[in-house]
Amino acid sequence: MCLLAAIGLLAPRLILVLMWLFNSSFVLSPFASMAVPNPVLPVAGLILLPTTTLGYCWASASFGGVSTFSGMLVVAIGVIIDLGLIGNGRGAAKR
Repeated sequence: MCLLAAIGLLAPRLILVLMWLFNSSFVLSPFASMAVPNPVLPVAGLILLPTTTLGYCWASASFGGVSTFSGMLVVAIGVIIDLGLIGNGRGAAKR
């Protein structure tokens, strides 16, 4: 069970880092129009909500951003996955 949790926490981060190394425009271009300096938000997303950040980058590249329903759906699924991975230990600790 711990191995699955470790894989769930590390896999999105590893994918995001590899995408950043091999195709930096995939990760940096969705955040280019925001007021915060460009690498700050992807790094914060890498640390705090990696699946959401990965979903946001994918929605921007494939679905035309989060203004479309498909883009919002991808980002919402990323948020649900991230919150589920973060909050999973709380339910197990109460048992």
